Amino acid sequence: MSEPSVGVYVHIPFCDRVCPYCDFAVVGGGVSADMQGRYVEALCQELAQRRDAFAGRRLDSLYFGGGTPSLLATGQIAQLVRSLREAFPEATADLEVTLEVNPSTLERDRLPGFREAGVNRLSIGIQSFDDQVLKRLGRAHLADEGRKTLAAARRAGFDNLSLDLLFAAPGQSLAQLEADLQETVAFAPEHVSTYELVVEAGTPFALADRRGQLERADSDAAADMVEAIDAALGSIGLAAYELTNYALSGRESAHNQRYWKREPVLGLGVGAWSSDPAGEGAPHGARLANTRSLPDYLDRTQRGDPASVSREVLAASTARAETVFLALRTQVGLDAARFARGFGGPPRTWYGGEIDELVRNGLLLESPEGDLRVSARGRMLMDLVCERFVEVVDEVPFD
Repeated sequence: MSEPSVGVYVHIPFCDRVCPYCDFAVVGGGVSADMQGRYVEALCQELAQRRDAFAGRRLDSLYFGGGTPSLLATGQIAQLVRSLREAFPEATADLEVTLEVNPSTLERDRLPGFREAGVNRLSIGIQSFDDQVLKRLGRAHLADEGRKTLAAARRAGFDNLSLDLLFAAPGQSLAQLEADLQETVAFAPEHVSTYELVVEAGTPFALADRRGQLERADSDAAADMVEAIDAALGSIGLAAYELTNYALSGRESAHNQRYWKREPVLGLGVGAWSSDPAGEGAPHGARLANTRSLPDYLDRTQRGDPASVSREVLAASTARAETVFLALRTQVGLDAARFARGFGGPPRTWYGGEIDELVRNGLLLESPEGDLRVSARGRMLMDLVCERFVEVVDEVPFD
């Protein structure tokens, strides 16, 4: 948390249609031009309130997520990029500015304008190239829209593209995933993010699952899919630099790496989370969560009140545990010397028994210097590895 930089995440909650597996803070049914304008203004107001908490830091990454941030007009994205650069005038050379895009005619036509607005990296929500899989996922687009959007992104001059693939979808076979991977390999993106379907509480998929109406992949089938993903993406030089993310060398997501390294992130917008840097009363940083209600967010920012509804000051034990299991998600693993500089001792000072157990069971590898990383078997059983380090801390609500 002492890293002298900041990454900014901007959440745009608007969607044409909410996917039945989604539990993000989103609003379905599209968005009016008036609401777009009000929301962008609210984001600028929140930025003005929060920038001092990250004052003097170099802007290291900027990520527009959602929701569907590409539903905003290109001029509004340009306005937000400009405001953020003004708030943090010192920026990393070739600042990574990512925009999430869903395949659609509207968003495809806007790609050249987004590039002019300062976006230089796209994260495209393909999920699958199979219409049957997309239908079961409740996606709003057909496979051909995804193909057209990828081609349009290249024509617009984007040379840093990330493609999202979802696997273990309801009823999805290994053969269907392998067909998705063939198309992905043929397109040759610079980055691929893969997501195993997780049934989140409160979603339509959770209700269908309780009723026995959701055909889910078992753990063996999901493991076979992970192996297929590794082999296919590795064939075009995309290395798994994190548990579910693959990239060409030098094209790893700068923004996502901030979370795995526990570096400061300013989250703006409905439902956004911030990781505030260490400071007085919070030697290991603090975590703030914004309201998930769009009307409440607009009201709060208009009044000049904080958008945050909870704040957790991280205890040393929590910070240590998170540093370990987040680092273990990455290919490079945990640097014991860096850990010791941050916490006053190597990982074995607090987790000797856990490390011995995981090494003995072939889930963890330890270097002579004490550096840690998961084994190939440990990667497939990552939940079991993380459980050894996770500490549950209740959030502290604001009065």
